[in-house]
Amino acid sequence: MSQQYPPQPQQPGYGEPQQPGSNGLATAALVLGIIAVVVSFIPVLNVVVWPLAILGIIFGAIGLSKAGKVRKGKGAGITGLVTSAVAITMFFAMNALFFSAVEKAGEELDKSYDSTTVGDGKSKTGGAKGSDVMKDFKVTECDVVTGDFGIKEMAIHVDYVNNGDRRYSYFVEGEVLADGKKVNDFMSTAENLAPGQKFTDKDAGALVTADEVKDAKKLECKTIKASRTDF
Repeated sequence: MSQQYPPQPQQPGYGEPQQPGSNGLATAALVLGIIAVVVSFIPVLNVVVWPLAILGIIFGAIGLSKAGKVRKGKGAGITGLVTSAVAITMFFAMNALFFSAVEKAGEELDKSYDSTTVGDGKSKTGGAKGSDVMKDFKVTECDVVTGDFGIKEMAIHVDYVNNGDRRYSYFVEGEVLADGKKVNDFMSTAENLAPGQKFTDKDAGALVTADEVKDAKKLECKTIKASRTDF
C-alpha cells in the first residue's frame, strides 16, 4: 500500500506566467513624439517642437532600454524615438518653406511698388529702377497764371504716360522753389492708368498760393519722390 503525502503549499507565482511591469517613460515618449509631429506643421510656432522632441528622444531611449526587463513598452519607445526625430526634420522643412514663401512675397511686393527719391543730383531707388518710374511722368508747367475772375494762381501740371506692361497708379511729391528757396510742397496723382494711357494732372499746385511766389523772378518745381503701384 502506497504512502500518501499531504499536499505541499504552492509558492506565490510558482508555475504562473510573470506579469509584465509598467514602462511609463516609453508611453510618455510616444505621447511627446506625436504631439511634436503635429506641432511641427505650424511654422514659427513650431519652435516648441525642440523641447518636446528632445524629451521624447530621452524618454524613448530610456523606455526602450527598460523594455527588456519589464517586457513592456518596446513598441512605444521605438515609436516615440521615430516620431520625435520626424518632428525635428519637419521643423526645418516647414520653416524653410515658410520663409521662402515670405521672401517670394516680398519680391513680388517690390515688383508691384516702384519708387524713386531725387535730390542733389542723386537717386535712391526702392523696388524697380527709379528711372522706370521717372520716365512715366514730367512736370510740364510751373508758373503763376491768371485764372477765373482774374485771380492769380499757381499752376503746376504733371503729364503722365504709363510705359509699363500693367496698370499703375502714381503719386508724385515735390517742392516749389522761388529764386532757389523752397516756399511750399506740391503733390500729384494719377489713378489706374492702363499701359500706354496718358493723363495730365492740372491740380498739382493746389497747395501753393500765388502770394507765396508773386515776387519771384524764377520758379522751379522740383520732384522729390515718385512712386507707382500696380493692380
